[in-house]
Amino acid sequence: MITAALASIGGAQGRPPRPDSTGRGDTAQTLPPATVRGARDNLPQPFLRRSSIKGTGKFLTSADIEKLNPPHTPQLLARISGGDIRDVGLGTSVIVGPRGTRMSMTGSVPNELCVVGLAINDTRVPQGYDLKAIKPEDITAIEYYRGPASIPLELSAQLQSDADCGLFVIWLKERRRPR
Repeated sequence: MITAALASIGGAQGRPPRPDSTGRGDTAQTLPPATVRGARDNLPQPFLRRSSIKGTGKFLTSADIEKLNPPHTPQLLARISGGDIRDVGLGTSVIVGPRGTRMSMTGSVPNELCVVGLAINDTRVPQGYDLKAIKPEDITAIEYYRGPASIPLELSAQLQSDADCGLFVIWLKERRRPR
């Protein structure tokens, strides 16, 4: 009854009725599926997986890093962790955790800095790696874990005690990854 009324209204104004109002079924045009591409397409799968777990660490993408506009990577990492940049000799800088000195079960260890561990593209980097060699614009993502309790098992197993004071996982953009 409604279909007939709509058809008569359309016809009364001199226009033909809409095809879908005549009861002939669905006449919608089928379009090919669309793929929305965004910044997440360029992020590594381990980063995406770990960043979806709430409360484990801090996760920054290249867009976040760009907003911070750091002059160099050590300053960027110090801002993220709340720690300090320390020169350990020969022009090499390390990031010292917020605790300042390394802690053990019996208390702090005098004169031993609590250096935050580092992994690049999910691979451990030895202490003393020159952080200035990495330009902030070459970084696609950063993960920061404040201490051993927050580090995912997949990372803590391979990094062992190097992550007692926290851990950075730096993901380099594809064109900057070492081959």
